[in-house]
Amino acid sequence: EEEPPVLLHNNRFSESVEGVLASFGLPAKGEIDPTFFTSIFYVFLFGLMLSDAAYGLIVSLACGIVLLKFPRMETNLRKSVQLFFWCGLSTLFWGVLFGGYFGDALDVISETFFGHKISIPALWFVPLNEPMRLLVFSMLFGLIHMFLGMGLKGYMLIRDKKYLDFFCDVVLWFMLLMGLILIFIPSSMFRSISQMDLNLPAAVVQIGKWMAIIGAVGILFMSGRDKKNPFLRLALGAYDLYNITGWVSDILSYSRLLALGLATGVIASVMNQMGSMLGDSILGWIVFILVFVIGHIFNLLINLLGAYVHTCRLQYVEFFGKFFEGGGKEFHP
Repeated sequence: EEEPPVLLHNNRFSESVEGVLASFGLPAKGEIDPTFFTSIFYVFLFGLMLSDAAYGLIVSLACGIVLLKFPRMETNLRKSVQLFFWCGLSTLFWGVLFGGYFGDALDVISETFFGHKISIPALWFVPLNEPMRLLVFSMLFGLIHMFLGMGLKGYMLIRDKKYLDFFCDVVLWFMLLMGLILIFIPSSMFRSISQMDLNLPAAVVQIGKWMAIIGAVGILFMSGRDKKNPFLRLALGAYDLYNITGWVSDILSYSRLLALGLATGVIASVMNQMGSMLGDSILGWIVFILVFVIGHIFNLLINLLGAYVHTCRLQYVEFFGKFFEGGGKEFHP
């Protein structure tokens, strides 16, 4: 009956996110330590939100120098610096994919001060030019993130030999959600939102319909399985089925990946344009350097804060909400 204290033990990469987990709550009795999975998605989503290669390089270099210069710093502080080091590398990665280097600084500098435009092309695509494409991928990453949370819940139920709970609370929900996704992808609404035309085979869409129907009926009749009153069971099932709206809102929450990614690029571009307004002159160079340095420092700091806060929010609400409650107490030897 006792509640054992918790001591986390993770690899060098994952331990950097232990402070993020502890801010929410350590694993309670019977729960798993989600730090490993949290670390992967935290770094991945953080970089996607900041998504400027130059900013990522600055953050990684600064944190790397601090880690090398002060090897004996306090443990929790060291983990936080490590976290931002990895997040900086992720930001560098996404920035190269999206072609962001201080926004469009290279384009503006080359065109304004040297008379011909030089630019580094994006390895994937430019979000400012194709925002709806990034929105679709943001929601796809969100689905993967939340499905992993459901999968971890299923793992804990199987581990505890709660097979009926696993089928009713995990399998049926997977069937309903996957079925609805298969129905939604070939629809005109999806085409208008994503600006992509994905035609699934008719058999796949039919399978999706039956998966959604079986999942919905199963949830309706099995969610209140511990109640003997059939009317109460149906009422609880209908209430649980209504939670599909919660899934929709959770998926829409990942649109913040698009919003923060665009914010970083737009503010950086605005700073570059403001700095170049006086053109190619000595005064123009001086003004550009001042606006460039002050503007990009401001943009980096404000978007670092935004990426940190919103990445934590996606972990705490959308991911942990599927399987993790926390509440454990830390081990103090």
